[in-house]
Amino acid sequence: MLNDTWNIATGAPLVLCSAFAVALIFERLFFVMRKRGLTKPDNKLIFTALHEHKIKQALEVLGKSNTGYQFVVDELIHHKASDKEVRDEAIKIMLVRYSNQLKRRLSGLTTIASLAPMLGLLGTIVGLMRSFRDIGLSDGPVNPSIVADGLWQALSTTAAGMIIAVICVLCHALIQSRIRLHLTEAADVLNHFSHCIHIEEENQND
Repeated sequence: MLNDTWNIATGAPLVLCSAFAVALIFERLFFVMRKRGLTKPDNKLIFTALHEHKIKQALEVLGKSNTGYQFVVDELIHHKASDKEVRDEAIKIMLVRYSNQLKRRLSGLTTIASLAPMLGLLGTIVGLMRSFRDIGLSDGPVNPSIVADGLWQALSTTAAGMIIAVICVLCHALIQSRIRLHLTEAADVLNHFSHCIHIEEENQND
């Protein structure tokens, strides 16, 4: 009975960590993967129009492309007639807001990745304590089966903690990479638009 209690006490936190990790990974993957970027045809159309100084046409294509950062595009269109500094600052603020939406709850994965190995190490210590306690309670020769159960617990909890941590770190890196590429595309497109609008304004003033 006591051994079962120790098994539950050391295994339950790892089970909870794995459950939270799976929930966070699927939630973030579903959220991030739904945020579309520009398709190759739209990207080509937009930059071709910008190079030909057809900003209105490029904005129409961007507005219809249904990207994940559409509200940032709307902010660009809203500040189209503003000074470049004001427009760029508005875009920057919206991109930061969008970045925060994409990265929400990712810190939970890093927390679990740090916590799981420590919980596994705790299980290792408890398992070794059980082994030494069983040896101390044994009156006769030490039978390997007496300590095997405790050592199994010690090794299995460490392995479980490391597996959870590795999965969390890997998924965190993959999601962060996807977010970074998505935000880089958004910043590149929007800054290019702002620059072209600025050039058009200068040409009109001349």
